[in-house]
Amino acid sequence: MIKAEREARILSFLNEVGVASIHDLVARLGRVSEVTVRRDVARLAADGALRRSHGGVSKVSGVVDKGTGRVASPAEDIGLPIDDTDAIVLPPLEGKGAETLRLMARRRRIPFLAESAPQAGGTYLGSDNVAAGRDLGEAAARHLGRRIKSARILVVSLEALPNTRARCDGFVAGFADAFDGDVRHWRVDGRGIFRSALRASLDALQAHPDINVLFGVNDHSILAALEAADRLGHDGVSGFSVGGEGGALLDALHDDGRLVACCALFPELVGQRAVDVLAGALDGGAMPAEVRTPHAILTRANLGDYYRRGDAGWTFSPAPRLTALAAPPPAARPARVGGRRPRIGFVPHYPAHDWYRNMRRAMQHRADALGLELVVAAPQAGIAHEIRAIRRLIARAAVAAVKPGDTILVNHGEVSLFLAEELRAASDITVVTNSLDVLERLAGRSGLKVILTSGELHLKARCLVGPSLGALFETLRVDKAFLAVDGISARFGPSASDERMALAARRFADASREVHVMADHSLVGQDANHRIVALDRVDELITDSGSLPADRLAFASAGTQITIADEETGNEERPAFRPAGPLHDRRRPEAIA
Repeated sequence: MIKAEREARILSFLNEVGVASIHDLVARLGRVSEVTVRRDVARLAADGALRRSHGGVSKVSGVVDKGTGRVASPAEDIGLPIDDTDAIVLPPLEGKGAETLRLMARRRRIPFLAESAPQAGGTYLGSDNVAAGRDLGEAAARHLGRRIKSARILVVSLEALPNTRARCDGFVAGFADAFDGDVRHWRVDGRGIFRSALRASLDALQAHPDINVLFGVNDHSILAALEAADRLGHDGVSGFSVGGEGGALLDALHDDGRLVACCALFPELVGQRAVDVLAGALDGGAMPAEVRTPHAILTRANLGDYYRRGDAGWTFSPAPRLTALAAPPPAARPARVGGRRPRIGFVPHYPAHDWYRNMRRAMQHRADALGLELVVAAPQAGIAHEIRAIRRLIARAAVAAVKPGDTILVNHGEVSLFLAEELRAASDITVVTNSLDVLERLAGRSGLKVILTSGELHLKARCLVGPSLGALFETLRVDKAFLAVDGISARFGPSASDERMALAARRFADASREVHVMADHSLVGQDANHRIVALDRVDELITDSGSLPADRLAFASAGTQITIADEETGNEERPAFRPAGPLHDRRRPEAIA
């Protein structure tokens, strides 16, 4: 495993657990010695990326950028949540968390750049991935056409993301079109991670020893494939990749004759262009429909036209013709917002990855030049902030269903706390709850009567659960129950992860004339372990526009009323950014000697 990959995995693990021992890190990394891990830890600690303790390490507020000396802190640690930014750059992310961040940008109507892969609601920023792969494939075929009669290609892909799939498709198509001999290819998913790509490449090369062409969708993929060929003694292979993300790849291109060419996508130019485009939008200009950044085929012969190697590693030094292609329009300096510098949010999936390190460094340099503030946040931080904001909107929509004279039930949950805050201004309401936090929020408020159920204390959740909780409802019938849940689907209904909390919520539903479920989009369509009630018992689902239309239709078909809490929200003082024409940059493939 290469150093950059080890560092990225160490920092990712610490982001999950907070504190870890050296033994934990060795176990997590696998096939890496304790001595190597201790050296990695020492290096990361020296950079300020983690904090060392006796026998272990812990995460810190941010990561020190080696190029600038700045600490790029998660937004939650520096008091600038990602939802407090004026524009945002989102790399490709997987899962519902990605939709949460996209929803935030649309909800607040801020300029939104989708880096490397198209995303709903965003302006695409990056190379033409199909063209980059095809250009490299055509050039590779011309280079190998004089050397081999048949091509057996191993494609090491990253199937989870559309941009990386497009690169692979483009390479295979371009190679097949330009190669005169017989072409066969095998495609494996290396997941963009060195260790996974190595394992997949070893298996493929052992199963098909006649493979003579290696293609990697990014730096880690091709470096892993070359390592696999080296371990198995496959000398007659030629390697090609898309990316050019960091020094390890450039070292291999310069020193290892098996890596013939790389179609570089230039994270430095992507970062610079991102800031320039957003600066123009924040200065009142239109967001373009898309922003294409250039790519170029690098070989050992022309590497010096783009990068220079020195004592501190490789430095981006682009050829004049590339600089001309990437030249932005005249730089804008947006006005201050509320007395502060305009803020651009950047949410790299893997902050320690070479691509995002180089992109972030370029963004910081350009932001400083234009008087902007760059806020770098881990995806988890931005997602958590946005989920909390959405839950506040859901609570605000829920309180609209509460009428004077109502007796309501509120169970434990974060959205329930937000509902309690909304209820503080209500009058002539009786609130029955099993949550100590809801009780504390509402205690002493005039016009409110608060009743705490009986039950056994669930210490971690600070709520009451157990069979005795239901004793109160033998003599009490309430108007409405507002339930926070861990999941809700048309098949399973609302559900909870904890059996005792599911039972408590069921008691609440059974004692109520109406049941209102409060669930943000990350919970809709999901099932937790324990059903609370069947869906036909739910009168209203209060959610947000990030939930899938198919799920909402299924709920409505079952007779559940759907309320979308954020339909009428948004920053009405900020004008919507209108699309303009695309900005295209395109290099023709260079010949490979």
